[in-house]
Amino acid sequence: MENSRHALIGEGILPLFGKPSPHQVVIDEGLYGMDCVILEEKDDYALIRMEYGYEGWVLKRGLCEGTWPSYLEKVRVGKRQIDVLAKTEVASEILKTMPLGSVLTMAEDAYNRNLKEGWSCVRLADGSLGYTKSSYLMGYLPISFGKPETPEAAFRQGVCMTARLYEGTHYRWGGKSPQGIDCSGLCSMAYLICGSAIYRDAAIKEGFGMHEIVPSRMKPGDLLFFKGHVAMYLGGDRRLYIHSTAKAGSDGVDYNSLVPGDPLYRQDLAEGILQVGSLF
Repeated sequence: MENSRHALIGEGILPLFGKPSPHQVVIDEGLYGMDCVILEEKDDYALIRMEYGYEGWVLKRGLCEGTWPSYLEKVRVGKRQIDVLAKTEVASEILKTMPLGSVLTMAEDAYNRNLKEGWSCVRLADGSLGYTKSSYLMGYLPISFGKPETPEAAFRQGVCMTARLYEGTHYRWGGKSPQGIDCSGLCSMAYLICGSAIYRDAAIKEGFGMHEIVPSRMKPGDLLFFKGHVAMYLGGDRRLYIHSTAKAGSDGVDYNSLVPGDPLYRQDLAEGILQVGSLF
């Protein structure tokens, strides 16, 4: 679209809606620092396409127009939630709070020289500077819509470990953070953090790298698709999988098994697998 403009998500969590009006159900969430393109504007709302191809309406005040400077190193938030502070002191002003998977850039080298041990200086989406603990940040992997650049074994291990970071998070329709997450949010965020964009909803869709495989080829990190639901297979003797479920008694990110007789076995899901998806 000729008039489209690039922007960054400027709020810790920015809800996406299906229509540009209040009191809408959330269909997705943009996390701090993620790239998007503004496609259309209407009153206080903007229609955006997220960096992983999903579209929705957001409040314009939650966007910072522009892109991250190419000469700065991108990093991701690696903890469930962090604060970016005004000083290298834990008792200082909080500039922004953002969840796991959010994006920042390291500030120029001059700002990171001679800092207090364990701290990093970062740039926020509006260009301002802030500080956070270095251990809260992780490397940023470029996003691919096909096979990731990471070797298969490392990628599979990475997505499984990342999905486990959301353990115990409550179920939230359209959610994509440790403040609340749905089934496809969990799987798509684990993949995105590890460098691969898959379809944000619980389906295999053309244009993304995920494709159907026969169940006998299933390995850890592959996805199990049910009617309106998706889970990540973890494997092992108990053939565990992790998912975000709204089922009473779980109500969030939990584990279940495909082995009959296992304490975590769910017959309804074990017998309801429609497809198995993989990037490999």
